[in-house]
Amino acid sequence: MSGPSARARAAQAMLVAAGAFVVLFVLAVLEYPGGTDWDPRARGHHFWLNYLCDLTRSVALDGEPNPVGSVLAQAGTVVLALGLLPLWWLLPLLFTSRRRLGNAVRSLGSVCVTGAVAVVLLPSDRFGSWHSAAIIFAGPPGLFAALLGVAGLAREKPVDRISAAIGAAMLGVAAIDFILYVSFISGTGPMIVAILEKVALILLLSWMVAISIRVIRLR
Repeated sequence: MSGPSARARAAQAMLVAAGAFVVLFVLAVLEYPGGTDWDPRARGHHFWLNYLCDLTRSVALDGEPNPVGSVLAQAGTVVLALGLLPLWWLLPLLFTSRRRLGNAVRSLGSVCVTGAVAVVLLPSDRFGSWHSAAIIFAGPPGLFAALLGVAGLAREKPVDRISAAIGAAMLGVAAIDFILYVSFISGTGPMIVAILEKVALILLLSWMVAISIRVIRLR
């Protein structure tokens, strides 16, 4: 990010990605026939009990076809994944005195984005274990990038308390959810895994917005 205008455009692109994901997610929810891991006969989408990946299935968990909704969900998830790239590259601008930390955030974050795109391209209903493997590949780099990013925000003076707090909350929830997901990867896990996924998603979107606003305001 060589200049203020380039940084501002990247930040704006991240905001657009977050907004586009929300719109596509809502449209995919409206198209989803039904079914959760715990109740395949459930009608429609349950915000807390359906995984994000459920929406990307061409055949819903209740056995009904989901051709339009799956495409919308896949497009939205790819947009969100690509929106993470400017997040990881812009985040170090908020702790410029710690260059090595910033370089590590960008490197790990780039690996996370690659894995996140692979998760979308390998939907669970068609690729099964490969889908889970992509999640495991994307998870640790993303968590470590977030950990280093939050550390950088917390150690920079003056401290960006809002961005650091949102990032820390997102990191904590996402780490617990990832550990639970891996623990129950061979079977149906507890409902809290799906619930925490949504909490982490809300916090991630909030973090993207907070970082975007901070970068746009940089002089």
